[in-house]
Amino acid sequence: MNWVGFWSIYGLATVKFLVSTLPGPRFELTFFQTWLAAFLGAATASAFFFYGSELVMLISHRQRLKNRAKALSQGKEPVNYNRVTKLKRRIITIKTKMGFYGITLFGPLLFSVPIGSYVVAKFYGKFPSAFLFVLMGLAANAFLLTFISYAVF
Repeated sequence: MNWVGFWSIYGLATVKFLVSTLPGPRFELTFFQTWLAAFLGAATASAFFFYGSELVMLISHRQRLKNRAKALSQGKEPVNYNRVTKLKRRIITIKTKMGFYGITLFGPLLFSVPIGSYVVAKFYGKFPSAFLFVLMGLAANAFLLTFISYAVF
């Protein structure tokens, strides 16, 4: 087994899951090894960002309150954090069209694992099965991406 290839796919899957399985055939890994490396890398990053997002949201909220109070004390207009961006618009579109299953199963694939896991935690973090569905989506998507990588290359 090519451990450099395995850990390379693992590391790539923690950041950008969509392209993580493409180097598998070139590293001469088997289908299962490529799938396992991509799934484990994405699952590790997803767990870190899913369960760490509560702390990030708390710190972000406190910082926004401080910045708002500082701007108001200086007589300035506070920053509008509710601006509509392309990413926010895409997230809301997926949430309204596909709901819980769309965000949990395809969020980490469409955005990236850190952003997708954060979005799932923000919208559905209180659901006990949310992270389970994220893992099922990552496993299925890793299988599909690995299949495409080995069929094309």
